[in-house]
Amino acid sequence: MAVDLREAIGQIETAEDLFALLDVPFDPSVLAVHRLHILKRFGMEVGVLERRDPPLAETERLHLYAAALQRTHDLHARGDGAIEPFFRPRPRGLVTLDPSKRGINRIRVA
Repeated sequence: MAVDLREAIGQIETAEDLFALLDVPFDPSVLAVHRLHILKRFGMEVGVLERRDPPLAETERLHLYAAALQRTHDLHARGDGAIEPFFRPRPRGLVTLDPSKRGINRIRVA
């Protein structure tokens, strides 16, 4: 019985394993710097692919996942300024604690 690609991806532990699974070449220096952004964008593209109707066949899924990962890697490898921010910038300013609240809710950025 063949393993479902989504199950196989769920079993991997590193970004390098993902590239190997999908047989996508990568530059280790690009991955070292942009690992989180590459994985975030890849996850977003996979989400779009999985919402297709009718659902993807397994061979089509493999091809499209590999293409999405390659595109994402290449975007960061070029460093051409076309990379959109995926993570919210950290707020700048004074950070204070609100004594009337508990836990993370105590933190307030002024």
